[in-house]
Amino acid sequence: MKIYVTQGHQEGIGLEVFFKTCLFLSDQELNSINLLAYKKSVTETLISMRLPFALFADYVQLNHSKIPVTWLENTNHSESFTSLELGMRLAESGGILYTLPTSKDQFPGFSGHTEYFRHFYRKPELGMFFAAPGMQMLLITDHVPISELAKVITEKRILDSLINAHDTLATWNWPTRKFLVSGLNPHAGEAGLIGSEDDRVSSAVKHIQDKFNIDIAGPFPGDTMLNERKSPEDVLVYLFHDQGLSLFKGLQGFIGSNITLGLPYPRFSPDHGTSFQLFGKNEADYRGCQFSLNQAILQLKRLIHGQNSSHQGQSTQS
Repeated sequence: MKIYVTQGHQEGIGLEVFFKTCLFLSDQELNSINLLAYKKSVTETLISMRLPFALFADYVQLNHSKIPVTWLENTNHSESFTSLELGMRLAESGGILYTLPTSKDQFPGFSGHTEYFRHFYRKPELGMFFAAPGMQMLLITDHVPISELAKVITEKRILDSLINAHDTLATWNWPTRKFLVSGLNPHAGEAGLIGSEDDRVSSAVKHIQDKFNIDIAGPFPGDTMLNERKSPEDVLVYLFHDQGLSLFKGLQGFIGSNITLGLPYPRFSPDHGTSFQLFGKNEADYRGCQFSLNQAILQLKRLIHGQNSSHQGQSTQS
C-alpha cells in the first residue's frame, strides 16, 4: 500500500515543492511514496533546483534521498491528467492519492480535481475538506457561481455532504468533535428577516441531530462562527467557497491540506495552486506540501495498522 503522487502541471511549482519535501523524509517514508511523472518534466524541475540528482528506471536519486517513481510516456489530454488517471487506478487497489497542483484547463471538460471525481464516481456529495495546524473545515459547495448558490444549497445537499463527511472521517479514524454549521445569509437570516434560505440549514441540522449520532449545531452567523469553536478538532462547516476559505487561508496561509471525502480512497493535496510565475526559479515555499504530505503519510499508517493517530501533521511555519 502506497501514496501515489500525481505530477501536477509540468510548468507549476508542484514538483519543486514535492522534491523539497522529500529531502526531509526518512527512507521508510520515501518507500511509502510512488511518484507518477514524466522524465522531461522531472529533469527540468531538478535542474532548476541546482541539487545533484540522477534518474533511474524506478527511482529518482536526489542528494541522499531515493524517491520511487513510475515513468509515464504517453499522454491523454495533458501530463497532469494522465498522471491522475493512473493514480486513481492504483489507489483504488489500495492506497492514497496525493495530487500535486494543476490548472483547470488540464482536465477534459471539468473545472478541477473534485469536479472530475464527482463525475467519474457519480458521487455529487463528495466533499472538500481542509485541514491545517489547529483548524479543520468542510465546504458544502465549492466551485459554484454566487448566482446559483440559493438553488444549489438545498436541504438534501447539506444533509448528504454532512453525512458523507462524518462517515468518511469516522472510517479514517480522523479526529473530530463537533460540527459547526454556518448560515448562508448575513446573521444566518435573522430568523427570516434576511431571507428564508437558512431554514434549510436549520432543517438539515435538526434532522441529523434527531436521526444520527453526530454532535452538530447551527446555523451560526458566518462572520462569528469561529468564536463558537471549543476545540481544534471541531469542524467548521461553511456553505460556499469564499465564505470558508477566506477565513482558512487568511489565518493559515498556504499551510494546509485539501482533502476529498467520499472517494474509494483518501485523496490529499497541498492547499495552493500552480504559481506559474515561480516555475523554474527555485523560490517556491515547500511547507504547504510538507504539511499535507505528512498528513497523507499519517493516514497511510492508519490504513495499514488500524491506528487512531489522533495527531495531525506538523507545520514548520515559524
